[in-house]
Amino acid sequence: MLANDNEIIKKMEQRTILLPTDFSDSSRNAIEYGLKLYAGRGYHFILFNSIDPGTASGTGMMMNLSQIVIDDSKVGLEKDIEWIKEKGLDKGCTVEAVHMTGLFSQCIRLIVKNKNVYSIILGTTGASGLKEFFVGSNAAEIIQDSPAPVLTVPFNAVYKSVKSVVFATDLNKLYNIGMLDFLKNLLIKQSATLSIFHVEKSMSKVKLDDRNAQKKVLMDYFKDVDVEYETLVNEDTVEGVNEYIKKHKQADILVMVPRKKNFFEKIFTKSVAKKVAYHSHVPMLTLHD
Repeated sequence: MLANDNEIIKKMEQRTILLPTDFSDSSRNAIEYGLKLYAGRGYHFILFNSIDPGTASGTGMMMNLSQIVIDDSKVGLEKDIEWIKEKGLDKGCTVEAVHMTGLFSQCIRLIVKNKNVYSIILGTTGASGLKEFFVGSNAAEIIQDSPAPVLTVPFNAVYKSVKSVVFATDLNKLYNIGMLDFLKNLLIKQSATLSIFHVEKSMSKVKLDDRNAQKKVLMDYFKDVDVEYETLVNEDTVEGVNEYIKKHKQADILVMVPRKKNFFEKIFTKSVAKKVAYHSHVPMLTLHD
């Protein structure tokens, strides 16, 4: 079933996962990953495609073009729904296809806000730079600013049971510790282990006492799961994170908390989170404080 702007689902009692798609192989890979990750839990999935308003307005020939774009969006979503059913990925859940006219990031925010979206799952391609995300900088913006947790899935990642999760922390104080509930629930449901690590520089802007205090907060918070802690010394945060991932080849998901830039807080910035997303070979989950 296709839904227009005013017909998005009303099943608020279900946890909703948003699956943006551009109908590419990388998008389908992320869709499959998400459906398998939450298989059999009764979740509701929104398969979503947005239409740029610049191609959906005008007169004469442009009107014909905009209708073609809208029709292509509907057909693409229908094909993805058929593909999901053919692979049996819709068992134990519900799936709805939604197309909207508007800027990608604005449409995403609207759905997240109005439909209480539990998580967003995005696919990446094999390109480099901003083009690595299937919708380029728009997806990077979602990763940075979405109020819902965002899972980015590399184009060549193959789903397997999540058994090992690694969490990169800057050891800055978390103002909303509750945002880690999403991660804890994932760990418990998957019976996964958690490795918390900190990339330490010789001139850290976070005082040692504050780092130790935050470490204790994290270890106490995750005391109900199998958790360990490690410190890695590296002057470059991105290199440190990638080094840790290479060392822990069994890692199934990398978790990061992007922080907004300011004069005092630049250790774990948005740009760092984006760079790691571009280079990591494992899915990356971003949570927002």
